[in-house]
Formats: sequence, structure tokens, C-alpha cells
Amino acid sequence: MSTDAPRATEPSPAERIRSVIAAAASMTVIANGDREDLHGSGLVGFGDGIRLRVPADSRLAGDAACTPGGGAPALIEWTDVAPVAVRGRIRARVRIAGRLHPPQPGPEGTVTMLLEPRQVALATGRETTLVDPAGLCAAEPDPVAPFEAALLIHLDEDHRDQVAAMTRLIHPQDLLGVVRVVPLALDRYGIVLRLEYPRAQRDARLVFAEPLTDVDQVGALIHTLVAHTARQDGGPAERPGARGRAC
Repeated sequence: MSTDAPRATEPSPAERIRSVIAAAASMTVIANGDREDLHGSGLVGFGDGIRLRVPADSRLAGDAACTPGGGAPALIEWTDVAPVAVRGRIRARVRIAGRLHPPQPGPEGTVTMLLEPRQVALATGRETTLVDPAGLCAAEPDPVAPFEAALLIHLDEDHRDQVAAMTRLIHPQDLLGVVRVVPLALDRYGIVLRLEYPRAQRDARLVFAEPLTDVDQVGALIHTLVAHTARQDGGPAERPGARGRAC
């Protein structure tokens, strides 16, 4: 009997968080009762904690510099917004609470600060998942994450025929009443299509034949999904890597 673990078909919560942070254009920091929006990812890296780079003259840096001892309690938030316009455009929110240590000098008018995470949460609309801070620091972002927005917009604007073809991999019952199909998300494991109905929506994940390791493989794997649809005669796909699942 085989003892091989099932192949992953979607990112783990830790991977999802790392990907949201890697692609983010801004973040919000709440500390000492103040809320500050910082543009640019502000992220230096992960290791013994989360290292942030912020302007040296920011309120956040000033407050942290005046906090004695083990640092100030802080909450950092990132919001993951779908790059293509859909209903319910917020795909996820990431919240990391912890201790923000005093700033250290950084390059060109910035400082770096270490956030020691105590609680990490991923909220995806219907549920909130807590992630082990050590597991978060050990996880890697998806290789598609920095390019996902541009790829989805390109697919939606220039390849509507491919989006329509991929719907043949979704169970016909899930397509009853659908008025619009939009590419919602893309990662190393597959693509998620948003199915919009007159008063509701649901998502369907189509899994690639194998997880990609480089963003340059996206086109070939999507073409493989579309090629599977050409061999369908109306039913949902039953081949590994081409099964549609509505959720």
C-alpha cells in the first residue's frame, strides 16, 4: 500500500499569507493606538521574525523608538484585492499581531524594525485560519505571486476565449444561471474562476497537471487545461490535474 501523501492542489495558509505579502503594494500598521498606512510592501524579510522597512520620520518609527523593554504591541494588516473587477473583490486579509522592536538605521531615510509575531491570521471571507508564526517564517511565497495581477488582467482582457473554454472543466450543474465568468486567482497549483450568478457567486478551482516551479510555465499549463476541454463532450473533466471544483 502506498504511503505517499496526497499531492497539494492549492496553497497552504502559510504559503497564501507569504504570497499576499509578496504581492502587496501597501500595509497598515496599528500601534500605540495609532493607525498608519504605508505604501510599498515595506517588507525586508523573514527569519527570526518579520523585518519591516519604514520611513525614518513615520509616526510608527517614532513611537517604537520611545518604547522601552521588549517592544510595543503592534498589528500589521495586508489586504488581498482581486486585480479583475468582481463582486466581493477582497480575496483575503492577513493580520499579524506581535511585538515591534525599536528601529535600527536603514538606507536612504528609512529604518528597519523587527516584528516578533505572536498571532498570525488569514481571513478569506467564510473562515479565519490561524497560522503558526514559525511555519509562516519557514514558508515560501508562490512564484506566481508578483506577476499574478498582470497575468489575470491579460487573461481577462485578451483571452476571453480561453476563459470560456476552461468552463467546460466545471460541472455543468454549477454553470446553470451563470451570467459571467472571471479569472479570480492564479497560483502554482492552478487557476480559480469566479462564477457570477444574478444574485450570487461561487468559485471553481481548476488544478494544473503539475505544480509549476517558474512563472514562465503558466502559459503552457493553461494551454494544457484548454486542450483538455477540446476533448470533452460536455461533462466535467475526470483527468488528474483538470478537475473543476466549485467551492
